Amino acid sequence: MGAAASAQGDDAWALYRRGMEERAAGRLDAAIAMLDRALQRRPDFPEALCAGAYILQMRGHAAGALAFYERALTLQPDDAVAWFNRGGLLMAAGRAEDALQSLERACALQPDNAGFHCNRGGALFDLGQLAEASEAFERAATLDPGLAKARLNLGNALMRLGFYHDAREAYLRAIAIEPVYALAYCGLGIVSKELGLFDDAMRAFDQALAFDPNSEEARSNKGCLQLLLGDFASGWEGYEYRWTKGKRPVPVSSARFNLGAPESLAGRKILIVNDHGLGDTIQFFRYVALLARAGAQVTFAGPRKMRRLLASAGAPVVWRDECDLSGDFDAVLAISSLPRACGTRLDNIPAETPYLFAEPDRHAVWRGRLCGEGLKVGLCWRGNVDFRVDPRRSIPPEALTPLAGLEGARLFSLQKGARAEELPPELARKVENLGEEPDSGPYAFIDTAAMMTELDLIVTCDTSIAHLAGALGRPVWVALRHIAEWRWLDGREDSPWYPKMRLFRCARGDDWAEPLGRMAGQIRKAWALQ
Repeated sequence: MGAAASAQGDDAWALYRRGMEERAAGRLDAAIAMLDRALQRRPDFPEALCAGAYILQMRGHAAGALAFYERALTLQPDDAVAWFNRGGLLMAAGRAEDALQSLERACALQPDNAGFHCNRGGALFDLGQLAEASEAFERAATLDPGLAKARLNLGNALMRLGFYHDAREAYLRAIAIEPVYALAYCGLGIVSKELGLFDDAMRAFDQALAFDPNSEEARSNKGCLQLLLGDFASGWEGYEYRWTKGKRPVPVSSARFNLGAPESLAGRKILIVNDHGLGDTIQFFRYVALLARAGAQVTFAGPRKMRRLLASAGAPVVWRDECDLSGDFDAVLAISSLPRACGTRLDNIPAETPYLFAEPDRHAVWRGRLCGEGLKVGLCWRGNVDFRVDPRRSIPPEALTPLAGLEGARLFSLQKGARAEELPPELARKVENLGEEPDSGPYAFIDTAAMMTELDLIVTCDTSIAHLAGALGRPVWVALRHIAEWRWLDGREDSPWYPKMRLFRCARGDDWAEPLGRMAGQIRKAWALQ
């Protein structure tokens, strides 16, 4: 290197150090100016590129930050901190798989860095690799016993895996490390609820809110617990915070509707927006129909594929795409907010069924397809398998085996995407699979609703099939975990939402064999089967 190049390099380092001093002092504009000058003198300066990338990252300029990190890592591929920061940037952008690759490089370069392993666990968690995520969080907690975040994240992963007692211990250890930790108290509340420790759960949510009164997670989970316990007056208020930040479709509405006074609703222009899964849409569409029949001018922004089924309610509703929120309305609110807006309590749930109906022509087709003697039972055992939606509501196929012994019964699969090999052999031989034809068109549940009308009983897990059967007024038996979702309340064998529904809960945790065996016994008794 010549003397001029050496002097230029020294000058670049001096500018870099001044830039870092400015960054440490919080003067980011001055820091960027110094780093830019350093890079003008030495374009292949990985330390300055990384420092500039970090400032861009802090300021939300993700694309520029990513370009800087990638240039720096081309020049200096063994920079663990750059790989770590790049991973964090990709995580924030929702690119968990790419983030994991960066974080694994960081961990390989600095295997004893607890923070690196903790973030690697976060990427694994987002990818649904929960067992691997829990191992990464354990490693982080072992490397740094004072890292409360690692214990918190470990609790989150263990809870998703269903290891509730271990998850509870992880949250308690996080709190022991950091006593003022709202997120850990919120996690403790959720897992305590799953364990049936409702008083402990309520105290944990209250403590979380004492530390962070604006915690939407604590407010929504406390609201769900109150709903589970039948306290609808308080529960609906917390339930309004059920969306993660940035996912709320419409603001919280102050609108209130008196279904008992139609004159107060006549002419009111109301936009109702779909907000959750198809089961929620079916359950709460009863309110849409009631408001429209009471004289309100109701527009429903919902999934196009649900339109034909919901139109069977016969209510005068204007339909539009769920992304179209334009126009002037007296009230705009999410469909799942309608029970709150209508002042719903346990003793006044509008539970008249059926409020949805099978289409006559489709009913005629399936009447012919399902004709014949014997008790006709429809089966659905699997809901959404996305770990964020709680796939543990699904019934393990082997638990359905007792139904195979129902002599004189015909079993029909209502399971979308069912595969014969996923059922136990003795059951697979008995279940009639109706092929790929049902609901293969652009509209959901049209054929399923028609099939249900010809069935004597529907046996299902907690999924949209349960709500559809209930809305059609069909006899439906639902298998639930010991502590189920709030809408099934606690300990009840009936549902105030659907009069012809019966609930069969696991006696302990996820012991599915017990309620399915009980179902089989009660089917034999009710229909005098062998």
